[in-house]
Amino acid sequence: MLFVAVTTTFVGCAANLTKYYKSLRVKMDSGDYSDAAEFVEKSKNKYGSKNILMYYLDSGIVTHFANDYLTSSKRFEQAKAKFEEYYQKSISAGVASMFYNDSAMPYYGEDFERAHVSIFEALGYILLGRDDDAVVEARQIDTRFKSFAIEANRKNFYKDDGFIRYFMGLVYENSGCLNDAHISYYTALKAYKNDIAEVPVPKELVDDAYTSALALGMSDRASEIKKNYPQAHQREIPNDYGECIVVDYNGFVPEKIDNVLEFALSNMWAYVEAAQVDSQEQEDFNKAKSIGLSVFANDYVKVAFPKYKDFKNKIVAFKVQFDRQEVKGLVVQNVGKIAKACLDDNIKKIYAKTLARAAVKYIIGKSVSERISNNAGESWGEFSQISFNMFNSLSEKSDRRAWNTLPDKILMARFCLPAGMHTLKINFLGKDGEVLDSCSAEVDVRAGKKNFVAVRSSKIDILE
Repeated sequence: MLFVAVTTTFVGCAANLTKYYKSLRVKMDSGDYSDAAEFVEKSKNKYGSKNILMYYLDSGIVTHFANDYLTSSKRFEQAKAKFEEYYQKSISAGVASMFYNDSAMPYYGEDFERAHVSIFEALGYILLGRDDDAVVEARQIDTRFKSFAIEANRKNFYKDDGFIRYFMGLVYENSGCLNDAHISYYTALKAYKNDIAEVPVPKELVDDAYTSALALGMSDRASEIKKNYPQAHQREIPNDYGECIVVDYNGFVPEKIDNVLEFALSNMWAYVEAAQVDSQEQEDFNKAKSIGLSVFANDYVKVAFPKYKDFKNKIVAFKVQFDRQEVKGLVVQNVGKIAKACLDDNIKKIYAKTLARAAVKYIIGKSVSERISNNAGESWGEFSQISFNMFNSLSEKSDRRAWNTLPDKILMARFCLPAGMHTLKINFLGKDGEVLDSCSAEVDVRAGKKNFVAVRSSKIDILE
């Protein structure tokens, strides 16, 4: 739907959040975002202290969809503070997860999640008429991307983002910061070419980079852009016109589920070695291997890794109708693909850590059961081993936490309108071009400015 402008303890928490997110997606898909925001607020205790970042992110985005941009900004600022706090802790974290699972640690969030906070917060500021605050947000994300590129203590897979650079260029230009806008546009061109989202460079971005270079008297830069993109042309907005930009948050980002594997302990060493892991987790893995191979080589273990499952969204595109004209929105960001790419890049470390943990838990169980057998008899030893196996089976869950309320894709349509109030009709389309839903949006176009309209589209089968 749409919007305009102990073992039981751990297992229980995971199950509650799974059911909780299913209920939340139903509410969001119904289009009643105020109800969804209230549901998130009333459910704050369900998240628990280790998942408080997820609460801030969910509350921030759902209140954004509900047009409550002040509350949204407050929650996103709290999320940013948590990201910063957790980043410092994440460098040395991990001991607890070696004995239980990764959910025993706080959810630190992903770099791409941290970056996307700025999109929602900046757009919220613009829709509140606080363009200067949106520029502050743009400068913050510029700094964040620089830190992603220079941090020496970890290898960042997600270093830049074409769409976020593109969007912040629009934010800068809207506030008259043309030099900053051009830098963002030009950086966005490069980022899109190397983007893990694999989205084609938007034609409007090419024109923005070319036009801003000409306006700044950067003839060499303009020539370079024209050479690389022959289709580039200078954008001109007529006098007493403004540009309208419709942003559509489409669908739900894929959800993480368990990928459970069971195999002989002796086989799992080769499984991880093939991954060629180079990390602190490799050291943990090697320690476990040295013990496991010498003692329990023929026994079986259960491990769980996270993987993503897509939601099938029936709405795949949209068109905007106005003044007997029609403009189709294009995909400018694929959040779901970024999430999957980041997990794929990180999965080798997860393999090593998960398998090392399985070996450690198995070894502990064997050691305890042998001691019990020696002291209390073989039957009690067998019982203790069964109990340990049950504990390990129940506790072995992959870390499925994520910012689950993010859209799967972001689409955008851009066009010019005369200054004044306009009514837009937005049709949301299926794969064959059929209209599956629609809404109307009022926009008061300011001449010479960029005027944003935000909508959300989704039609998924929650039960799939």
